[in-house]
Order: sequence, then C-alpha cells, then structure tokens
Amino acid sequence: MTSRTLSAGLIVLLLVLGGVPVLAQESGQRAETTVVRDTARHAQFSRLLSHYVNEEGHVDYVHLKRDADSVLAPYLRRLAEMNPADWSRDARLAFWINAYNAYTLKLIVDHHPVPTIWATTPGPAKPSKKNSPFGIKLGTVADTTRTLDEIEHEIIRERFAEPRIHFALVCAAVSCPRLRREAFTGPRLDAQLDDQARTFLHDDSKNRIPAGDDRIALSRILKWYGQDFGPSTDALQRYVTRYFEGQVRDRLSQADYTVDFLPYDWALNDQK
Repeated sequence: MTSRTLSAGLIVLLLVLGGVPVLAQESGQRAETTVVRDTARHAQFSRLLSHYVNEEGHVDYVHLKRDADSVLAPYLRRLAEMNPADWSRDARLAFWINAYNAYTLKLIVDHHPVPTIWATTPGPAKPSKKNSPFGIKLGTVADTTRTLDEIEHEIIRERFAEPRIHFALVCAAVSCPRLRREAFTGPRLDAQLDDQARTFLHDDSKNRIPAGDDRIALSRILKWYGQDFGPSTDALQRYVTRYFEGQVRDRLSQADYTVDFLPYDWALNDQK
C-alpha cells in the first residue's frame, strides 16, 4: 500500500469517526444560539407582560402608564431598529404579533383612563367610526411608521396565512383573546399559538362549544375573520376540531352544529 493510499484511507476514517459528531454538535449549537438570540430580542417585552398582565390577560394600565418610559418605551425603540427581513418565518411572525400587542398597549396608556380602545381617538367611542384607532400612525416598526391595521391586515394576514394569529393579537378588549404573559418567539411560536387557540376556544366568556345540544356560540372574531379559517362555518367547525376531544370533537369534525356568534364586548381589558 502506498503512502498516498494510506493517507486517503486515514482521512476517510477520521471523517467517519469524527466528522459526523462534530457536524451534529455544530448544528445543535447553531439551533441553541438561534433560540437564545430570538428570546433575547423580546426579553424586555416578556418582562413587561409578566409584571403588568395577570392570569386572566388583564392589564394593570395604571402602573404601566406610570412606568411606560422605562419598561415600554425601550422595547418600542428596539422594534423600530430591528429588521426581521432575513429571519426565519416564525421569528418574523412572532416579531409582528409582538409589535401589534406592544403598540396597542402604548395606545391605551397614552390615553388612559379610557373605557375602550375606541375612546382613544376623536369622536364617539364606538366601533367603525371615521377616526379609527386602528388606522392612525402609532410609531415606527422595522424603520417604517405603522398603524395597527397595517400590521394586522397588510403584513400578518397578507404574508403569513396563519389563522391562529386571531388568538394572539389583542386589541385591548374584554372579548379579545387573553394577552399572553410572555412575548412570542420564533422557536416556540407554534406551541404558543396552539396554547392561545386552546385557551381562547375553551373560555366560556368568549366561546361556548357546545352551547346546548345542537349549537355552538363562537366569538365574533371568528365571524369577522371566518375566511381565514375556511370558506364556510362548516370549515370553521372542522378547523377548531383539533382543540377538542370526544363527542364534541366528532361532531365538530362533521360540522354537525348550528353556529351562532356572540356579541363583542369592547370594554377595556383592564385590571379592576
């Protein structure tokens, strides 16, 4: 055997014995680094949420308003500076959900005390008025001044096609989903959205599944954005099937219920 053949064989052996574990280790380190980095991006917001939001998703707006310059403003500045364009799909979606929820908090604390989000702009405090709080420029996100409508409809709904965002975006109303007590992050986004969906759908103050023998009563959110879940109420029933068990699950899978929609309570999700 020549020295050249021996050297080649030795290289192959080293690659087989040593190369694969090194590659696997490097892959694991990269994944761990991604988790740490993505969590760190939204750590300020997680601290805020855990401190000012209770288990029911209600916000201590009085103290958040008092502390906003030190606990909310720094995170909003980070949202302005960050550019999620090159991030993973889930990291980008988490970023925009957090931006929506953070700027909703800013809108409320800037005007608190108010009975509803609709009272933050001139005119009567009622939905669908001309001066909608969802259509005003609130602040800079990813180097561009945004509105809540732009973030929700032109970015999140347009780019991500993820129905579960309707269980995560919180517009400061009692009938909204509960505001989560931690920020959304890319590596955990799927589990977080599933948890939000399950919590929302099983909350009898927002959905009643079932609401009698042959009916279900759903949040009006699922009526307003029903097209995101499918073309009909039958498709909507089949979509939520995954979050239920037993006979209810079986009937939902067959779209066997008559669907009603509950009134929407715009009262502020404030800690009383």
